[in-house]
Formats: sequence, C-alpha cells, structure tokens
Amino acid sequence: MPTATVTGLFELRVHNRNQGVGRRSLAMLLAVATLLLLAPLAQAQPLAQELQRLMNSARLGDTRLGIIIIDADTSEVLASHNEGDAFIPASNMKLLTSGAALAILGPDFTFRTELLHAGDALIVRGSGDPAFADPRLLRDMQLGVEEIIQTWTRAAADAGVTGITELILDDRIFDDDWVHPSWPVEQLNRWYCAEVYGLNFHANVLSVYVSPTRPGMSPTVRTQPEAPWLNIGNIARTVTDGQNTIWVSRAAGTNSMRLHGNVRQTAERPIEVAVHDMPGIFGRLLAEELERAGVGRPSVRRAAPDEMLPQGKPIALVQTPMRVVMERCNTDSHNLYAEALIKRMGHELTGRPGSWSTGAAAIRMVMQEKLNPRHAADVVIADGSGMSRQNRVTPQMIAQWLLALARDEEIRTALEESLPIPAESGTLRRRFGDTELRHTLRAKTGYLSGVTSLSGYLWDENSGRRIVFSILVNEVPSTMPMRRVRDFQEQVVSIADQWLARATLAEVVNGE
Repeated sequence: MPTATVTGLFELRVHNRNQGVGRRSLAMLLAVATLLLLAPLAQAQPLAQELQRLMNSARLGDTRLGIIIIDADTSEVLASHNEGDAFIPASNMKLLTSGAALAILGPDFTFRTELLHAGDALIVRGSGDPAFADPRLLRDMQLGVEEIIQTWTRAAADAGVTGITELILDDRIFDDDWVHPSWPVEQLNRWYCAEVYGLNFHANVLSVYVSPTRPGMSPTVRTQPEAPWLNIGNIARTVTDGQNTIWVSRAAGTNSMRLHGNVRQTAERPIEVAVHDMPGIFGRLLAEELERAGVGRPSVRRAAPDEMLPQGKPIALVQTPMRVVMERCNTDSHNLYAEALIKRMGHELTGRPGSWSTGAAAIRMVMQEKLNPRHAADVVIADGSGMSRQNRVTPQMIAQWLLALARDEEIRTALEESLPIPAESGTLRRRFGDTELRHTLRAKTGYLSGVTSLSGYLWDENSGRRIVFSILVNEVPSTMPMRRVRDFQEQVVSIADQWLARATLAEVVNGE
C-alpha cells in the first residue's frame, strides 16, 4: 500500500541564537583598559555591593526578592539575596521542564502523529505532540488547518482506502487528567490553560474571528477550524466608539461558549479559546472530510484504556522536531508545550500513560543526577509550565540547574537556542530595549499575578566566559507597576554584564 508521509511539517526556520550582539576586538578591549585599571580589574566595585545599592534604590516596598549571580567558570557566587528561600517561579518552571526533557528525550527527539489503516478502521495515534496543527506555526507557514486534514484525507484516498466505518483516536500516551487541579478555574477558557492530551490539535484552542456589523447589532463570528456544531452564544454588540472589548467565556468541562463585549472594528488577531475535548473535535472534523472524499462514513471513538489495537499500515505522518517544541516552550512561553514535555517524560520514565506526577518524578530524577540532592528535595513540581501557584523553587537551585546544564555542550546549545533574544523575540521582545548590554543574553521570563521571574545566561562571545543568574520576585503589590519590578530585573542583569566586562578585560590584560 502506498504511504503518504508529511514529514517536517512543523520544522520552522530557527533563529541563529548563537549570534551575539557583536564581536569585540582585542583593540576595543584594550582601548578602555586605562579607565578600568584605576580600580582592581575584575572588581571595580564588588558585585554584591552593586546589587545592594540597586535594592536600596528600587522602591519595591515589601516585595520579596530572591537573587543569585554565579560565575560559571569558577562556580563562585558573585552576589546573592535570599537565594535559598522558596519562591513561586511562574514560567521559570519551564527551565526545569525543558532542561530535563533535553536530558531524558534528547535534543534529536521527534514527536510523531500517525494515521494508520487497519481493516475497516483508521487509527490516529498521538505521541503528545503539542505542535500538531498549532495555529501559530500554521500562520508562519501560510497553511490553513483544513489543509492538514485534507492532506491526511487525500493520503487515505490515494492509498485506496475505502469502506472505513470507524475512526479510532489513540491518545493513551498521556493520562486522562487534562486540566491541572491547581490551575485557576476562572481562566480555563484562556489559551494558556489549554487542556493537555496525548493527541493535541490546533494547540487545543478554537480561533474566533469577530467583525462588526451595524451599530447595536451582533457582530459576525467565524472560527478556525470551522466547526458549525460548536455553538458560540453571541451577546456581543457592534459599536461606533471606543475599543474592542470582546472575549469568549466557556463553562468548565463543556464547550458551552459565549461571546461578550463590544466590537468596533475587525480584530487583527483572533480570540484563542481553550476548548474541551479537542481530540474529539479533531476526530469529527477528520471523519467529515473522510466521508466527503468517499473513504467511508466512520464513527469516532477513543481507544479504551486496555484495548489492544492492531499495528496498522502507515498512511500519513506528521513529525515535529524537538527544537521547534523547545522554541515554542521557551521563546514564546507556551504552556501546552511545557505540559506535553512533562507528561512525555513521565511516559518515558514509566512506560505508562504520562502524568504530572510521573513527569515531576522524571524531572526530580535528572535534578538528583546533576545537582546536590538537597536541591531536588527542596523543589515542588506541580506542573511543567509554571501556571500552578503550587510550584516552588529557590534562586540558588535555578542557577545551579542552569550551571549544570551548561556543562553538557549538546544540551547547553539546544537550551540556549530555545531562549528568546532581548528586544527581538518572544517574551523578551519588549525587554532590554533601553539597556545596552556588552554580552550575549539568553533568559527565560515568568509572570503570574504578583510574580515575575527572570533567569538565564550571560556570556562573552570571544572568551566564552559565562554568568548564570536567577531573579525571582514574589508578592508584588497590586498597586505597584510591574514595569518597575522588571526594570529592576534588567538593572541587575546590567550590573552583571558590567562585571563580566571587567572580568574579561582583566583576563586580556593579564594574558590569561
């Protein structure tokens, strides 16, 4: 039977994150040497004193700060504050998840979603791939979600498959706990709280596009993917003044949705609503397309927990390389990607359906191998993305984790390439725009209400000398502008950058 293979579908261009902010020549270094030699070369002012000065002037009130800066070459702690205290990490949790995934699954790991033919049935076998028909990746490749479904349908028709009566969805690689119990119930309609399945599709969200009509009338609504049987109650109104205030609610555990707010103009971006049972939605969409193509009129069902399915003959395949998953996880801080990684690690560890608990055990196992065992004992791992407020880490543990990962060149390269570029990409696109850094920075941000975090690497492109840092901030008052706290984080990175410049210059002058 002929096989249609859709490989590399989500292999997007990967930014060359190894490019620094510019290579400085030896002449440039020596040109400023006379200024820096007026004080001890590597310590024009001790970094700890600089940090204390920043904290004294930051006007952060009762905000809890946890900070550590380490010289990766010597493992010396250059400056610290409350580095051993436990903090909610927010999305800095993704550093643990993605780093452990590189250690357990490997940088060359590939997620696979397969369409198989067995008798009068077609089987869709998921591997937990979070990128399968991800709307962001589809936009980047100028593809529509319908094209994915049509490609699979054509593959079945071209293979001569007919008389299909059943479409079986095999998502048993993960357990049936699709929503973490500690995620905020009032936010389960948001894309960042999407349910987690062994068969993910379209990032498990419905893209809702809204356009105005006549003033006072309901706006028009269309969705991607098109699923007319998913009803969205429309209580929004078209207006002529003000801004768009539209949003979509969804009752937890259902697909009962409502469109709220005012629509003045067509929105540039869709509203992405996390839906319930996306595998079932995908199955119905695929079954309808199979029927239109004359392949059959299949009913759709999930594979039973202990059901022995036939191996089947391959019809179509979508593969997603680890680097794409890592980039969406860390550059874009997409929660579904981190949750898919933690559950997939749980499956690799146990051979059973991956869960949050087995995934947490897998992360803890890697931490015990790479760190002091007490760090693994101190960490509290609730989920993979940091959406849960039950997660707990210490700045010292995060920094030591980054330090340990940096010792493995293959893992270090993959991790660094997955992190955003300041003032250019991902969650750092609007950060460090007014901060002139001399060295290459790659860091992971994190945000929850009252929480902001920033941890990562800072290194010299010429010498390779490196700093690791972690800045965790909790209990930010609701009255305090979060911009003030983020400015403080950027200032901490800036003084670390200045220290690294002095230390690098000292090595050059001393001929080290």
